[in-house]
Amino acid sequence: MQMLLFCAGARDKTWSGAKASCPLRTKGKRQAQKIGCWLGQEGLRPDAALTEQTNRARVTAEKALKAAGWTANNILVSENLSQGLLPSFSGENRILLVAAPKRVKAVAAQMSLETEPHPGLLLIVETQNGRARLRQCVDPQDLPDLFPYPSPDGPERRPRPAYYYTQSAVIPFRRTKAGVEILIVGSSSGRHWVVPKGIVEPGLSPERSAKIEALEEAGVEGSTGDTPLGSYTYEKWGARCNVAVYAMEVSRILPDDAWEENHRNRRWVTRDEAADLLNGPAFKALLPLI
Repeated sequence: MQMLLFCAGARDKTWSGAKASCPLRTKGKRQAQKIGCWLGQEGLRPDAALTEQTNRARVTAEKALKAAGWTANNILVSENLSQGLLPSFSGENRILLVAAPKRVKAVAAQMSLETEPHPGLLLIVETQNGRARLRQCVDPQDLPDLFPYPSPDGPERRPRPAYYYTQSAVIPFRRTKAGVEILIVGSSSGRHWVVPKGIVEPGLSPERSAKIEALEEAGVEGSTGDTPLGSYTYEKWGARCNVAVYAMEVSRILPDDAWEENHRNRRWVTRDEAADLLNGPAFKALLPLI
């Protein structure tokens, strides 16, 4: 069996809250993504991913798996790993274990491996006949700063992992006696009116990802259909992002205090009002198609 012992990325040293909730700093996120990209290039996809019970470890695992082009929806929390103990396994050929460096060191010591882990370091351990051997150490500082595109072995190089540049958006609407109304929401900065939009998560279709954005950013659910209304491109992160846009007829509106990003304002408007208010000209050509 092969174990990928991965030290959680660098933590936010300004954090003053509970240790278990401490977020990654930007450096830690980049460490996780660089290691994840390397795993994708090497084809070292784990059969299972376990983390200790901290936000830092969880986000490290998510960032790494997504950067490799794999889903991050099946990560499990291990009580043993949270205590610096080696978890039990059943049938996995390769497993990813993510924890703070001191707990990675404790787990390695149980296998009689002497290590000096630090944030972002990956240890590849082979076990056979009850014996463990440290096969390789991968340090993110030794890996390229740019990420391959459009896949882990792609020919281009970009400042962010490949999946960042594939996005989807949804235009929520409802039918009224006065005609079709469009739901617009405040941008994250609060300076513009937008529609829900986000990066397509690895393992999800653009349509499914758009529905998740609608629920999180606007607090609505509904049906979209499989075919996008249209698409557009825009420049971000040093390259061009491709956005598929879906029309979603709203069937459920969550109460104002019951959706994830309820700090955003939301507002029902006519098509013409939406065309005037929405930030970005791409949506104006699509609104008449709804």
